[in-house]
Amino acid sequence: MEQKGTCLQTYIPMRSEPSPAAEMVSSIVFGESYTVLQSKQGFLEIETDYDHYKGWISANTFEPYQAFNAVCDALFLEAKSNHEFLLIPCGAILPESGSFERHGKTFKLANDLKPTHHLPLSFSLQSLAQKFLNVPYLWGGRCFMGIDCSGFIQMVFKAHNIALPRDTSQQINCGKAVEYAQAKPCDLVFFSKPETDKVSHVGLLLDKHKIIHASGVVKIDDLSPNGIQSEQGLIYKTVAIRSVI
Repeated sequence: MEQKGTCLQTYIPMRSEPSPAAEMVSSIVFGESYTVLQSKQGFLEIETDYDHYKGWISANTFEPYQAFNAVCDALFLEAKSNHEFLLIPCGAILPESGSFERHGKTFKLANDLKPTHHLPLSFSLQSLAQKFLNVPYLWGGRCFMGIDCSGFIQMVFKAHNIALPRDTSQQINCGKAVEYAQAKPCDLVFFSKPETDKVSHVGLLLDKHKIIHASGVVKIDDLSPNGIQSEQGLIYKTVAIRSVI
């Protein structure tokens, strides 16, 4: 019988190999569930239920499976238990009851869930994306403590119950292709380095001349049809624009 677990921490790093020194390839956030594939050297190889991503987590982070079904659409919430608290990030899966058990203690969400889904979808997506401004870039990151470019896109849309795959190379196959002249807010813009055509970066269009993306930190940059410029020249070259809503 397969073993399933649920992340009950802010996030758990997923690594490429069963070693604490191995590359962090992704992460799971609070409430996300996974299937254990194998155990090795104090690590568990898992496959996430949300985006079917595979990687290794430390075995001592394992918590038995709990099914949650509400999504966190704030940058983060606090859960409290007496003198302890836990930060719960955007895109986390929450209990609708507002409380959960962890290590024999009951935690309650300190913030009322205030969904923004009654707002126009495009406005709500942009509003949430801008709450991530200045969050540091972290390869494999998917939360306010550190996030990569595709993790940023995935979690902003996840908070609105729109499922996108984990990696940029997968996200470029979502939705439909549009030309720059027809692009609209919340379209995804995919980039390569200036010297190649290999897609390696993604951002969220705010308008035809502004894009928000995770590069160093989450920030807003000027956009032209060619891509993102700096004083030194072209940083990212536009490869494709995809409309997913």
